[in-house]
Amino acid sequence: MKIRWYGHASFLFTSKDGIKVLTDPFDSSVGYPIPEVEPNIVTISHEHFDHNAVNTLKGKFTVLKGKVEKEVSGIIIKSISSYHDDALGSKRGENYIFKFLIDEINIVHLGDLGHILTKEDKEKIGEIDIICIPVGGIYTIDAKQALDIIEKFNPKIAIPMHYKTPHLKFDLAPVDTFISLVKYPVKKLAEKEIEITKEVLPISTEIWVLPY
Repeated sequence: MKIRWYGHASFLFTSKDGIKVLTDPFDSSVGYPIPEVEPNIVTISHEHFDHNAVNTLKGKFTVLKGKVEKEVSGIIIKSISSYHDDALGSKRGENYIFKFLIDEINIVHLGDLGHILTKEDKEKIGEIDIICIPVGGIYTIDAKQALDIIEKFNPKIAIPMHYKTPHLKFDLAPVDTFISLVKYPVKKLAEKEIEITKEVLPISTEIWVLPY
């Protein structure tokens, strides 16, 4: 499987069969370049402009949002309901966590999660190999809360997302705020697209920071 981060909460996961899954596409107002990719599947964690801009994408694709539990083109996908805030959605509404089984790897994308996950949430989500987790705070969980979730779930790889970069046009905390708190090995990768298989996943948790 190949993984590429386009910035914010938008990732491209490409299976060994070439099926492309794009998460949370953003519009041009966010600040990052619009991905030049034609996905097969697009998932939307919630209906905000920086996560649901399917109109910016090329080609024909299946859009998945809300409650999902299905197999599409050999990829098993399910969503788990959560909230965009710590007040049961009363501030920013619902958020859906998406889980993908791609090439035997369990990937979880938390979207704009705004609260700590419970034991019940952990049971619903199940096994995690790779977690894409917001760390920038303000609109989502912050660095400390992200670390709490990583410690509870013990993924093999945690990829921080939704944080301040030179491209982003609104304020979030930078990724270094999160990195300063972690005691796990941190890898800052230079390749825009990485390839990984089940066999080479780390034995214990590592933080992988991807370029955009």
